[in-house]
Amino acid sequence: MLHAVLLETVKICFAGGITNLSPSLWHFGHLTKLYLRNNQLVTLPADVAHLSNLTHLDVSTNKLHSLPPELGDIVSLKELLLSNNHLGHLPYELGKLFQLQKLGQLCCT
Repeated sequence: MLHAVLLETVKICFAGGITNLSPSLWHFGHLTKLYLRNNQLVTLPADVAHLSNLTHLDVSTNKLHSLPPELGDIVSLKELLLSNNHLGHLPYELGKLFQLQKLGQLCCT
């Protein structure tokens, strides 16, 4: 007999010098937490919006210069950590993130 187990939290952590993200990552629609801190990411693909159940996204300590406007479509986001990047501004579309409780953007230049 098979038993289904419901996972309340599904998270993936990538650290250690990653420069590119695999397109297959965007097929994990059930993902709730994605930690990409301490890498060498220059861009965050617009396809991140496919992760519609994401509640926590940490892209701190990378080399991001901008964020895709589509990030504002992930309305389930509660925590968005952006510190230690090269962000000059944030997309206006982030204003759609009404559930956002924590926006970390210290030390962005």
